[in-house]
Amino acid sequence: MCFRPPELNKMMTQCPACKGFNPPKLTKCKKCGADLPKPEAEKK
Repeated sequence: MCFRPPELNKMMTQCPACKGFNPPKLTKCKKCGADLPKPEAEKK
């Protein structure tokens, strides 16, 4: 199990498939390969 400060989790993108945390620039999950949602800032 991995513990991160809450501030770090806010900066990371959570995978909808495996719930793993990924750096915000990735488009695919580094753990399971699923497509990641686009960050809120890029959706506009």
